[in-house]
Amino acid sequence: MPIDRRLFLAGATGVSLAGAANATLIAPGASAAEARALEAIAAYLEAHRRHFGLPAMGMVVVAGGRPFTIISGTRDYRETQPLGGDELWQIGSISKSFLALACLSLQAEGKLTLDDELRQHLPEALLPGVSSGGPFTIRGLLDHTTGLPVFPPALGEKLWRSFNAGKGWSYSNTGYDLVGQALSRIEGKPVKQIIEERVCKPLGMTDTRGAIQWRDRSRYPASYSPLRPDRPVLTGMALTPAPWVDANLAAGSVAAPLADMAHYLNFLIAVGQGKGSPLLTDAQARLWLENPVVQDPANAAETYGLGLMHRADEGRALLHHTGGMVCFSSSFHVDAAAGLGAFASCAVGGINYRPRLITLYALRALRAAAAGAAIPAPPALGALPADAGDYVGSYSDGQAKLDILPGLIVMLDGARVPLQAQGGGLFVTAHPGLVEWPLVAVRREKAVIALDHGSRRFVRSGVNAPLPATTPEIAALAGHYQSDDPWIGGVSIVARGDQLYLGGAGLLRRTGKVDFVPADPGNSPERLRFEAQVSGVPQVVIWSGRRLERRDV
Repeated sequence: MPIDRRLFLAGATGVSLAGAANATLIAPGASAAEARALEAIAAYLEAHRRHFGLPAMGMVVVAGGRPFTIISGTRDYRETQPLGGDELWQIGSISKSFLALACLSLQAEGKLTLDDELRQHLPEALLPGVSSGGPFTIRGLLDHTTGLPVFPPALGEKLWRSFNAGKGWSYSNTGYDLVGQALSRIEGKPVKQIIEERVCKPLGMTDTRGAIQWRDRSRYPASYSPLRPDRPVLTGMALTPAPWVDANLAAGSVAAPLADMAHYLNFLIAVGQGKGSPLLTDAQARLWLENPVVQDPANAAETYGLGLMHRADEGRALLHHTGGMVCFSSSFHVDAAAGLGAFASCAVGGINYRPRLITLYALRALRAAAAGAAIPAPPALGALPADAGDYVGSYSDGQAKLDILPGLIVMLDGARVPLQAQGGGLFVTAHPGLVEWPLVAVRREKAVIALDHGSRRFVRSGVNAPLPATTPEIAALAGHYQSDDPWIGGVSIVARGDQLYLGGAGLLRRTGKVDFVPADPGNSPERLRFEAQVSGVPQVVIWSGRRLERRDV
């Protein structure tokens, strides 16, 4: 980005800030120790902005009730106007905690209880019967434990579940949108107004919006999304101005300036210390944080409850959530015991990025400052995975030879290009011969024996690992299917061997002649159905209730 930004520290002079020379730090009243921590945080934010190619980032940190602000980048598409610090940022699914607070407020007035079955308040919701898997309670919907899919139409279509109530965990925006509809029925007003009146105004968040609307667009930084969303996401990939989408979804439509998010962080700190004022009683504050549920049995330390993630870092209990929108990505962390909180957002969506490393590092740095310790180094960006050596070797698909060199460099057709690790043996690269699909490692007894790419398999030299034959029926299902709704976007499905893979990596498991579900996780409520066949080739995919049309080229 062709921006030469300044960084200054109001109220704490004499501090060198050369490491973050393109960010602006506003920190009135910071102590010398806090100044050193904030310098490191600002430098790390700037490193993220440059590493990931983010045009604009905003952050607010609170310590001992005081807000410190960091901004970097520009607010206009011509990249000529620096951020002013008063912009609105779409906080995405962080909004879920706002909806949970509204529910607690209504419970205090006797208008609902968290144990209410949703259909007590919203009888028209087309949910499976209670006898088929248990009730859809308000709490269950807010905890993501009812088995509903992520984002099908919340009303107007019969919904389904993949596990019985309380017998699993699966993130569902649909559940929150249904709760929002119920609150609107109870109060006789839009959920936007409920959130603003019951949550934002009492907290002094007077400039926060409960919905994303055209009328406020000039208040937001210019926002972006990938130029080629049909390809795997690459760090620093080309971006283009994102489509604007109005949103009034209870699952994630709050937009706030950094100053207002400082109020929210301070409120969460107080809640974590057992104090609910001015929104809740102290008993309600404790209730909000009680009995979070395990998200993944393999990681029992990560739990979720009433719109808040509960995490641990360096032995400390944290509150956390992230948010992703069509054109914004956000994160917050709160260490209530230390009186610390951090929120960050960037004006880019669709790149599988959340600024969670920045907000987590902010707490670490400020804790060190408070303890009089050296400021820790932040987590490295773009570091090689610990198992990088497992992939080094020569591979062939029978026609072309592919080499993985030390340092995770791929060599194909004479060109050497770095690989970007995505985790779990998944890699992407800008190599022109491999850019269309991810490389997926295939292991046998822990050893990497092949790399799958699209419909191809590159087998390691000296190993026998052929793909099964692809039947014409399976091959006919593969293709690119697209929706013009920016929320839905498109899906690319590849036939590799005798299986179908979503995005070239996610194995699909067949449940019927034209019906499939993700193989992992095994309890996923998402489902895919191929329809409108012409000469045996489907022209439509129904992905969890959303229609996508074949757009092959």
